[in-house]
Amino acid sequence: MHLLLWRRNVFDLFFSLFFFYLKCNSITAVGHDVSVKKGGNITLFCHLIETEENLIHIIWQKQTRETPKPETFLIVDKDGKTENKNDLLDKFKFTGNIKEKNGSVQLLGMTLQDDGIYTCISIFPNGKTQTDINVTVRVPPVGNVTGKTHVWGHSDIILASCVASHGRPAAEVFWRLGALNDSLRTETSSTEHTDGSVTSVSHTLGAPSKDLNQKKIQCVIKHSTLTKELELDYIINVHYPPDLVVISPDDPTQTQEYLCSVDCNPAPTSYIWIKLNGSTLRSEGNKLFIPKSSTDSNGVYICTASNQYGSASGFLYVNNTGSTDDCWLLFGLVFSCAVLWISLAYILSSGRKMHRV
Repeated sequence: MHLLLWRRNVFDLFFSLFFFYLKCNSITAVGHDVSVKKGGNITLFCHLIETEENLIHIIWQKQTRETPKPETFLIVDKDGKTENKNDLLDKFKFTGNIKEKNGSVQLLGMTLQDDGIYTCISIFPNGKTQTDINVTVRVPPVGNVTGKTHVWGHSDIILASCVASHGRPAAEVFWRLGALNDSLRTETSSTEHTDGSVTSVSHTLGAPSKDLNQKKIQCVIKHSTLTKELELDYIINVHYPPDLVVISPDDPTQTQEYLCSVDCNPAPTSYIWIKLNGSTLRSEGNKLFIPKSSTDSNGVYICTASNQYGSASGFLYVNNTGSTDDCWLLFGLVFSCAVLWISLAYILSSGRKMHRV
């Protein structure tokens, strides 16, 4: 009988200890990982649940880039009095209530050096519990597009670069090339800095040509700190020599004034006008002035335009007997010559056939 009673008492004691063990170990500190934008404030929640025990202390520790080893920065006793590191007074604020088992704290003015693990330790009469909170400090990247003027004829080179510098985490950088998607290509790389930030760069490469001059492409930067995509436009600038020179009336109603138009980049540095018979001309830059009624002005004029990469020429024929009539006169002359040549060829061919017969 005594043996059975003893066994029952032992079993009750064991069960009580086991229940107490479960009760102690069921204490949960509610907290979750968080992220914050550089310069912002953030609250670290540490709220105890599933326990009736009274708190003796709450201790906050941090292990960050600035302090690689765990460091205690705040202690709160059961009466709510706080003890903290004096050099961190402007970096945090206790926002919890120890009587309500709330040990939350607010961190102020976050920097990359504050990135790391923050630990909330709750001390009870019969033990302690703790929870780790990972804090990530996000930094908006600084976007910029760079490039320079390129000279036609080179092989594939970097035409433009888009940089998203010192972002955290790394920014996504890419180009929208539009109609140039098949003629250009891109390369992207990134560099991580000692403070944990990352600089991402995307290059646009291709062979500079006349067709690429003044074409617009767009760099796009995506990042978790940005509410929308950052779009940066870039205009490709390619230098090439004069290619096509056209001489035409500057004003349709004033045909005595002609303009020398040139396709080149940069603009021509000089225009040279000459007349084939060597007579004196009246010109000013890319403009040529010819009296309408003067037959002495008839003839062929040449405009030669030049920039630092080369030159090209255009031609103008002037006949001052009347602009419209002149065209038809010239057309009639050419047409008559063509008919005469065809007739003569036919006659000669017929004569050879008769001679053979």
